[in-house]
Amino acid sequence: MPEERTNTKTERESREPGLGGLRVIAVIKIAKGVLLTGLSFGIFRSINRDLAETVRHITFNLKIDPENHFVRLILEKLGSMDHRLLRTVGWISLFYAAMLYVEGVGLWLGQAWAEYLLLVATGLFIPEEAYACLSKFDRWRLGLLAVNMAVFLFVAWAVWAQRRRRKGR
Repeated sequence: MPEERTNTKTERESREPGLGGLRVIAVIKIAKGVLLTGLSFGIFRSINRDLAETVRHITFNLKIDPENHFVRLILEKLGSMDHRLLRTVGWISLFYAAMLYVEGVGLWLGQAWAEYLLLVATGLFIPEEAYACLSKFDRWRLGLLAVNMAVFLFVAWAVWAQRRRRKGR
């Protein structure tokens, strides 16, 4: 007779601090990977096309004013891009998407290496954001720094809790 399972998922997650939050981060990483994959395929598809005309078409369909400052800025930037640069950006985007998939799946599966990778990747942006906030103070920059610090502290706590749990096995 099979043994009856008494531990439900919520009971397991309550015993494993930080697992639920790390799973949310894993889903976000995988979703970002999907978006970047779509972006890189779109970039590859647009290599031999008129990008300015594509942007004009998109702005028309989305009913965005073609004289909008940001639309004009995008059109100017696209005018200076050649097919080699587009191909390079496409490959970099695809590579970064693959890294996001690996990190997301590793976090979902509770792999220690993925938790440490997330900790390093999150912490790498903090000095740059702090410098940007100090050099040109802005509420948005301060908010971004505060959010990144909060995420970093949560990830550090979750990794520490998972490490303690693994040692206790």
